[in-house]
Amino acid sequence: MGHINNKYYLGFEGEPEIIFTVVQKNNEKSEISIWSGYFNNIMQQITPVEGKWTALAYYYNLNIGWYDESPWLVDNIEDAYKQFKSIDKYKLDDLEEEILEEILELFKKSIEENNNVYISYE
Repeated sequence: MGHINNKYYLGFEGEPEIIFTVVQKNNEKSEISIWSGYFNNIMQQITPVEGKWTALAYYYNLNIGWYDESPWLVDNIEDAYKQFKSIDKYKLDDLEEEILEEILELFKKSIEENNNVYISYE
């Protein structure tokens, strides 16, 4: 069993949902469920690199990856972490900033512990 944090999806049941799942080496899972509107606002703060989308923003902006297959393995956690880290949190509202911090912590811990991170779109 694992831990599911659905705090950022409560009240939006029935609307699109993004779920980040961390799978630890012992197959223990922890998840964070986010209303897609919050996730979209956060992702829209990531800017292209030299005019091109890279890493997680590439998949988001082309509507591929987790949109095609769920759960979808994030293939380069470090680059995704750097993209989230580059976001100007002052362009987000308080709740979106809190969600960004949760995502950053999830990716940072996954990097440190060499865990896999999956994204699901439901």
